[in-house]
Amino acid sequence: MVVLADAFSEDEKKILEPYFTNLDKPVFAFTSRVPEEVVAVLFSKYSRSQHSIRKNFLDLVKDPESGFRGILDALATGGSSDAFATALVKARDFFRRILVEYGDDSVGELGIAHVACEDVSQIAAKRIESARLMSPLEKSTRYVVFEKGRYYRPATIMNSKLAAEYAAVCDELFETYSSEIEATKAFVREKWPISEFDFGGKKISGMADEAETKRAKSAYESSVKAKALDILRYYLPAATVTNLGVTGNGRAFEYLISKLMSDELEEVRAIGQLMHQELSKVIPSLVKRAAPSNYLVETKKAMHSFASARLSGIKIKKQPTVTLVNYDRDAETNVVAAALYQFSHHPLQQLLKMAKKMTAEERMKVIDEYMGKRTNRRERPFRAAEAAYYQFDVLSDYGAYRDLQRHRMMTQIPQLLTVEHGYDTPPEIVEAGFGNEFNKCMKKAAAVYRKIAAEMPNEAQYVVPLAYRIRYIMQFNLREAYHLIELRSVPQGHPSYRHVVQEMFRQIKAVHPTLVHYMRYVNMDELDALGRLKSELRKEEKLASLDSKK
Repeated sequence: MVVLADAFSEDEKKILEPYFTNLDKPVFAFTSRVPEEVVAVLFSKYSRSQHSIRKNFLDLVKDPESGFRGILDALATGGSSDAFATALVKARDFFRRILVEYGDDSVGELGIAHVACEDVSQIAAKRIESARLMSPLEKSTRYVVFEKGRYYRPATIMNSKLAAEYAAVCDELFETYSSEIEATKAFVREKWPISEFDFGGKKISGMADEAETKRAKSAYESSVKAKALDILRYYLPAATVTNLGVTGNGRAFEYLISKLMSDELEEVRAIGQLMHQELSKVIPSLVKRAAPSNYLVETKKAMHSFASARLSGIKIKKQPTVTLVNYDRDAETNVVAAALYQFSHHPLQQLLKMAKKMTAEERMKVIDEYMGKRTNRRERPFRAAEAAYYQFDVLSDYGAYRDLQRHRMMTQIPQLLTVEHGYDTPPEIVEAGFGNEFNKCMKKAAAVYRKIAAEMPNEAQYVVPLAYRIRYIMQFNLREAYHLIELRSVPQGHPSYRHVVQEMFRQIKAVHPTLVHYMRYVNMDELDALGRLKSELRKEEKLASLDSKK
């Protein structure tokens, strides 16, 4: 048992108790009452202090220069806002000096903040979510009906002669999307009637229990709505506004803000400025260096010009939706050597030579021991699986891209969203009798896009519907391949991105069958039923269970 070195007096315990989850154990957490900058300061002291966090907390309280006592007193007594503001200014000046002493970069990772970004376009949302070290969560096109007229109107377009055409096509896309929701839900019910499904092993017609029947019908209707909205999201323009929340540390936010402030789009730059203003109210010491970057701005401009001149007149070759462009030819050897390395004392170069000399059966034995005991998709292979990599060139509809883009443990490089690669048509749109209307909307959007793109190629992205294809690189290691492919191939996934990851699996298997032998939880079925039905039923059953315990 660990014996703590610290012993606190009764007075000290009274000070500490509101801010820590315990005072007598070696593992504890801060309560929500401790400001994030204080957390960063206290953690930073671990590197240069013999004392514990709780002892350093007391030292901050007792130090008259810190201003921290004034903050705590104001919070505890509900004191005047003027007193609190004065104490906060003093404390933050004190914290800045500590953060400079201990190193801004590392300490910036110790303070966490949460930011809500509302009424931002799909284009801007993707810019925000591209940050690797963030945890974003966005409004879903599957569960939420997007209201008519709720789209971003960029000033550069709205102040141009194309304003009316831009608004007209966005309005028509939204109007068509909205007008087809109920008809599409009716089509889904007819194509996949409730009578065909099992609910916990029972058909709806065989249920005598009223509560059980109600849960089954609720799950079915939720799945019908999700399926209908999955089909109709192809109409939505990239200008469609959404809401998202972002959680991250100060260092990640500082870099994200700099990137946003340096973007080509006015909307994105404005979001960066607002994010900086608001985070300066909660973690100012951790985002103080965020600013537009001349390096980012000038490099992008130069590369746009260079690529345009160099590639002008070169015809774009056609290729499949998913293409494995590059991969590690020595992947099996590298993974085997890395797997042995973790559990030995030998240098990597020696293990690589040994792995190369092994027979295929001998390497398979190592891989079997290393990966073969997985029992579900959440049990990911150990890190030796990161010794192999795969680079894919993907051409998918923008809706699929916005879902796959959430996977940030990889390198993703998107091109500009355009209409030049064509669009995908959900087969259900045609089956439901909306094919002509859909094609008409897509062609109108393309015509307006081309007019805007002639003068404003970046802003022209806003008018492009989610049905249009975008090209992007996805490069990841074998360990991430297990996570990405098994997760995104589940039956409740959208058919568009399921197709992408299923094809990734086929192509990786073709070159490295041994390494994906234990990727057991890939679903390769071509599903066209209500994929979310089982998960919706589980949700209803969990809610019923919670209600019964009240």
